[in-house]
Amino acid sequence: MSSGDRALVVALRATQWELDEAAFELGGGRYTREQRYLLADRLTTLAAKLRAEEEGQPLIIDAAADRA
Repeated sequence: MSSGDRALVVALRATQWELDEAAFELGGGRYTREQRYLLADRLTTLAAKLRAEEEGQPLIIDAAADRA
């Protein structure tokens, strides 16, 4: 597995955990509109990362942006 693939795997797992938490918090009425927008932005970024390899673009994952 390449380092780019490993980074993508880490990003996918982190997003999976975040989605699990979002589902739990939404169900309890504790997930704010701001949290929803931030999650949507992260999902958009992840989608771009998934498409990057397919289009022959280099896979660059900025971990700092994921933690913001």
